[in-house]
Amino acid sequence: MPEHTIGQAPIARRKLASVSDFFDFVPGYEHYVYRPGREPVFFLLLAFLVTFVLVRSYTRVGRARGWRSGSVGGVHVHHLLPGIVACLVSGTAIIAFRPGDDGMLLLSALFGVGAALTLDEFALVLHLEDVYWTEEGRSSIEAALIGFVLAALSLLATAPVGSDPGQDVPHWVIGGIISVNLLFALVSFLKGKTRLGVFGVFLPAVAMLGAVRLAKPTSLWARWFYRAAKLGRSRERLALQDRRYAHVKHRLYDAIGGAPHLERRADRAH
Repeated sequence: MPEHTIGQAPIARRKLASVSDFFDFVPGYEHYVYRPGREPVFFLLLAFLVTFVLVRSYTRVGRARGWRSGSVGGVHVHHLLPGIVACLVSGTAIIAFRPGDDGMLLLSALFGVGAALTLDEFALVLHLEDVYWTEEGRSSIEAALIGFVLAALSLLATAPVGSDPGQDVPHWVIGGIISVNLLFALVSFLKGKTRLGVFGVFLPAVAMLGAVRLAKPTSLWARWFYRAAKLGRSRERLALQDRRYAHVKHRLYDAIGGAPHLERRADRAH
């Protein structure tokens, strides 16, 4: 049976058929995904994407055709419920049993399915009411996009097998860079720059950008450190950004998840 190498180290192809063999036909899959050990993240990402597309397609078609929501015993069961169960079951099984290759891939896919089902109704958890087809429901699309991008960044950032950055750069230097980057990410969170903080965990330049920018007026950073003049500048900056970019963001979210058509009840908005 032929062998493949990474550098000077020979690596034999898998001898038995496995779940991942389904993707052997994809160019570069073995070199960029299988050999570096990125398959679990790849399966999670793929399951997440497929599930989200199917669920959003179903809900949009159901809205257009007037389908009734599923219920059990007269209680409407939102799909975030099986999503939470899938995440808990798969996560617990991975931690408790430490499954082999194929088991890990299947559980990773199950976690991706659960994450997609849960994030698709993130707005319902955030507002503790059914705001799926309201303006507030767009936060579910944003949460799903952030989840997908994080999984994609995790796939790209996974270090190949056998790599050791400490051989070229001292470990204390690497640790210092990571610590400073996490500090920038924390400042981004405190400034209300959630997306920049999340992506900045993987991309140092993004974390630094979030840390140096003006904080949102409602953020903890603004409450702690901004005086009236700077707080006013922050409000003006936020209003300007809303005028420039809010409609573009809303069009993108509506193209992905469908435009809202319901109004949130005023007596439950607070």
